[in-house]
Amino acid sequence: MALEQRSYRALIVSKSGKFTTAFGSLLSVEQFQKDNVQNAGQARRSVLEKSYDLVVVNAPLNDEFGTRLCMDISLSAGTVAVIFAPSEVYDEIVHKVTPHGVFVIKKPASQQTIVQSLSLLISARERLRSVEKKAGKAQNKLEEIRVVNRAKWLLIDNEDMSENDAHKYIEKAAMDAGITKMQAAQIIIEKYQ
Repeated sequence: MALEQRSYRALIVSKSGKFTTAFGSLLSVEQFQKDNVQNAGQARRSVLEKSYDLVVVNAPLNDEFGTRLCMDISLSAGTVAVIFAPSEVYDEIVHKVTPHGVFVIKKPASQQTIVQSLSLLISARERLRSVEKKAGKAQNKLEEIRVVNRAKWLLIDNEDMSENDAHKYIEKAAMDAGITKMQAAQIIIEKYQ
């Protein structure tokens, strides 16, 4: 079975046009949509306007070093942040940002190291995508339980049913109408409001 080819949105943040060009050349046009900015302020505006899968920061930036930017971005759902740190401050940066889920690559880095890192970053993004999907399903299930419970309590209060009878009533109403339990519960809620 072939792997699905996904498309990713990447933001490259660097004061150096040389870095932007070099890193951008490693991102295939078929797989990546790329945006480039030169400082943290522009990056923050871009992140507010668009959703990114990957944000790459070439530290230091003109308006800040870049660690705070990466930590802030790593809080965004589904965004993988990576900072390229100068070798003289690499250990300090790793200690500061790793607990926030930020990846750190020591500069200078070979093209092979960058390509391998890019593969790991994509893997991390896919793992996040899987977790987001599971969290979304769990959230939907919790919402369904909340709505069904509300309908059950309305049936208990208004129709003098037991909780078990109310539950069976909702299930039967859903099955008879060919709708979900949540939809049947919403109809009951609307009836008593």
